Amino acid sequence: MLGKIKTIISNYLFRLLRFYNYRKLTRGSYIDNSAYLNQVNLKGKIWIGRSVRLVGGVYVSGNVEIDDYTSINGPNLDIISGINKVKIGKFCSIARNVSIQEFNHKFHSLSTYLIFKRFFNDKSQKDLSSKGDIIIGNDVWIGAHSVILSGVKIGNGAVIAANTVITKDVPNYAIVGGNPGKIIKYRFDEEIQKELERIKWWDWDEERIKRNKSLFENDLTIEKIKNIV
Repeated sequence: MLGKIKTIISNYLFRLLRFYNYRKLTRGSYIDNSAYLNQVNLKGKIWIGRSVRLVGGVYVSGNVEIDDYTSINGPNLDIISGINKVKIGKFCSIARNVSIQEFNHKFHSLSTYLIFKRFFNDKSQKDLSSKGDIIIGNDVWIGAHSVILSGVKIGNGAVIAANTVITKDVPNYAIVGGNPGKIIKYRFDEEIQKELERIKWWDWDEERIKRNKSLFENDLTIEKIKNIV
């Protein structure tokens, strides 16, 4: 009997913790009511847009903006800003074990250790170094185990292959892989790229996206773009 009670309690706690979210948000934060959060740790000034999904072990800290319909799946996924901002656009897909970190340890000082924070109890940012904001465009796919470093801009429609380290800007619609990341090829030819930048489908309202469902089926062609309704 006692064993059965322990099992019931254990199962209840598992279900409770499975959907547990920790939030320590500062002024200016916003989470849209349609966003779905499951096993998420949020800390700082966090802005989360419409129908965003953060699931399975995601840590977001600092000044971070995640725009509409973006899907971010853990486990072990960190999005951290310490000095500047991290901005992620609409309809992005980010896989497990990705690290997006807007700052790093200083290595031109005497020590690479976070000595001001850990030893001197100094809460300033003297230990940290950053090259600037991280800006991730719309409809970007970031593969598992990738690392995005400070000061980079990833263009609309780009694909970051698994296990890639991004140290510099990525052009629109480029497919990038390796350490450091290098352009492998582009998803579309220049004509289609220009049209996609013109129509900016990610900014359409929901009804227009639904009307143009066929645009998302199979390979994209210039003819499909011309038939947009």
